[in-house]
Amino acid sequence: MEPFYFGANNTLFGAYHMAEGMPRRHAILIAGPLLNEGIRAHFALLQVANRCAAAGYDVLRFDYTGLGNSRGSTADSSLEDWSADIVVAAAELAKISGSPTRTLITTRFASNLAAGITKTTPIDRLVMWDPVLAGGHWLEMLREGQEKLPARLLNLIEDQDREFMGHITSATFVAELEARLPVSLDVDSRSAVISRGYRHLRTLEAITDDIQQVDADCRWQANTSDVLYPIDVINAICTRLI
Repeated sequence: MEPFYFGANNTLFGAYHMAEGMPRRHAILIAGPLLNEGIRAHFALLQVANRCAAAGYDVLRFDYTGLGNSRGSTADSSLEDWSADIVVAAAELAKISGSPTRTLITTRFASNLAAGITKTTPIDRLVMWDPVLAGGHWLEMLREGQEKLPARLLNLIEDQDREFMGHITSATFVAELEARLPVSLDVDSRSAVISRGYRHLRTLEAITDDIQQVDADCRWQANTSDVLYPIDVINAICTRLI
């Protein structure tokens, strides 16, 4: 794995997993979730990247502007900024690997943000993990996560419309989410892996009928969660690719 910075002014942090063995000349871009969900999914998506690279795929994971190891602030970032980050990451992966980005793995609300790249970059396969396709749905869950915080932490939040699980978002974040409707995805092969308790099946079925439910409890906004190492999810995603 090679960590590096890329994009305008080297803002974005990426982790490139070079294809091992006989390369397939096929690149996989992993667009992880946002805010605290990105922290929870980090190890699982690392395992997916390692397995795919070992099977001959070039793989890139990255952090969005203002999140993880990328530069910037969530308070200054918009949904459009994060959507543009996915496009920039796809272009960077093609440049450093010499392979076209043919597969996109998205998690949670990144499945909505990825609509932009599917209109500009030929993507053969899209694999979604617990996708949240409407901004209002994700906002509802973020607020539920706030309510589950211990009182001593909840009392420290000055603006509950801007701070979610320790991340201060832009002043327009809530309005942006509420206006973000489910999007069309211009990809022929679309599939999803969902965990127990997934709440938006009807919306997902409008996007794809290739849906696999696994025996993992990925309670994304709970104080504790199996999402830290959901082996059934990891296996299901990799089985679709390897």
